Amino acid sequence: MRTDKQNNTGRYGLWRLARYARYAVPSLSIGFILTILTVVFDLLGPYIVSLLLDGEIIAGIGVRDVGTFTTMILFYAATVLLSLVTRYGGSIANQFAANHVAMVMQGEIFAHVQRLPVAYFDTLAAGQVVSRVTNDTKAVRVFFTTVLSQLLMAFVFAIGILFGLFSIDWRLFAIASLSFPILFFLFRDFQKKSLSFSREYRKGISMLNASMNENIRGIEVIQSFNRERDIYDNYSRINDTVFRNGLGMTRLHAYSGWNVTEAMNYLMLALALLYFGIGNIRGTNLVPVGHLYLFIDYMIRFFAQMNRAMQHIGNLERARGAADHIFELLDRQALPDDGEKVESLLGDVAFEQVTFAYKEDEHVLRDVSFEVPRGTTAAFVGETGAGKSTIMNLLFSFYEPESGRVLIDGHDLTTLNKRSARSHMAIVTQDPFLFTGTIESNITLNRPGLTATHAANALIEVGGDSFLARLSEGVKTEVKERGNEFSAGERQLISFARALAQNPTVLILDEATSHIDTETEGIIQKGIERLSRGRTTLIIAHRLSTIRHASRIYVLDHGKIVEEGSHEELMNKGGIFANMVEMQTRQSRR
Repeated sequence: MRTDKQNNTGRYGLWRLARYARYAVPSLSIGFILTILTVVFDLLGPYIVSLLLDGEIIAGIGVRDVGTFTTMILFYAATVLLSLVTRYGGSIANQFAANHVAMVMQGEIFAHVQRLPVAYFDTLAAGQVVSRVTNDTKAVRVFFTTVLSQLLMAFVFAIGILFGLFSIDWRLFAIASLSFPILFFLFRDFQKKSLSFSREYRKGISMLNASMNENIRGIEVIQSFNRERDIYDNYSRINDTVFRNGLGMTRLHAYSGWNVTEAMNYLMLALALLYFGIGNIRGTNLVPVGHLYLFIDYMIRFFAQMNRAMQHIGNLERARGAADHIFELLDRQALPDDGEKVESLLGDVAFEQVTFAYKEDEHVLRDVSFEVPRGTTAAFVGETGAGKSTIMNLLFSFYEPESGRVLIDGHDLTTLNKRSARSHMAIVTQDPFLFTGTIESNITLNRPGLTATHAANALIEVGGDSFLARLSEGVKTEVKERGNEFSAGERQLISFARALAQNPTVLILDEATSHIDTETEGIIQKGIERLSRGRTTLIIAHRLSTIRHASRIYVLDHGKIVEEGSHEELMNKGGIFANMVEMQTRQSRR
């Protein structure tokens, strides 16, 4: 059962949704006017026929006046044709408005998603975000085609029909009004149940997309461990839930749709025929045949519109559920775009007693302090989970420390404009991400001022000259999804070139050589040396042989710095670092 708070939230969501109509006022206005004209022409046609039956066709004689009869027939044909034209034009205008609003909303959502903190995506699967940007905005588009078109037309039709019946014979109107309490109950019942089914269905679709996205990305692992059946069973359970919710909606439509409204329609027609028959048999209340025709025609149209309205209320509730999803995403606090903007950085990096936890009471860093002077290289080593990558995440302001400060050039990062600070930084990760496009677009990221020549020069500088020479189209070579057509080393070279093209003051290398072979490592190592030259460089190292040149090496254990010094100093201490080097040396000899 829905609470008052949920009802108020839903109504507020629809109100926020309606405000997007301001992006399509001209087309919506045209659609509104054409909808009104469509109703007028649709109702005018049967009225002309009723006049013909009552005034122009005389039983046993025929047409009273051929000229008048012909004129009225032409008017009837004109109303039919004009109704077709206005209905077509109104549909085009309303669809254009709905698509335009959906386009604006999708752009707004995507822009907002890009500004969300990385922490948000730790709790929400990528597939669910995609579902909200695509599927939910499609459902919202229905709101504008439904509410501002179909429901409006149904409402105007109902008012016009009831007014027409009342003006002809109040008793016919009274017969029609007998259906109002039943219709009211059906609408209320359908609305409540439809929203419940819709929300569960949307939630299931999001989970389905997330599961599909994750399983496709991990297909190699699934097949390697023969887990296809288990993964399929898990996916099927989600799919079955979606099916049951969809089936519930189907049953609701079957119960509240044509079956009930058609039965009510025939009941009203039976009452009208009874009223017509008794009145004419007794001669006490003669009902013209034209009035009876008009009542029958109008009631058929009336219940058809009520049925369409009921169906569209289902769409309205689906749009409300989708809107709740969308606004939940849009209401997430985005990264602030304020703070002091920096034109340049010198590159002094420092952590002052930094403590951080991804989850409450599960600290990853504990009271960490260190300094990396400008233009020097510092390396961070330690076992998995020691907190190395967290240091880089904090430096990029993907997260903020629980306590302590992260400083660049003596400025607390929380006081700086994040976009401005990041423009002077670059990162190379252990699993470089390549976008669909070309090698050029992956290096330049379409940044202003960077050309194909810049991209090629950057790739050559980091040691990718032989790789580039093998490509017939050079940096214009197409990159498919995630760049899987290239080796790990080639993808890493492109990632190095991307960082060099940024010309950063502070460079982060997050285990940049962990996934490449020994032969490629030599090329990558030269790329690292070129990238590091003249820059403040922080390296997370898996292969300890690659950090001999580091000015300072910090050894982390369970979130704390337990050793620090140069490579030579740490080896002479014979502590944790020396043991790690010895262990790797033994492994490499095997």
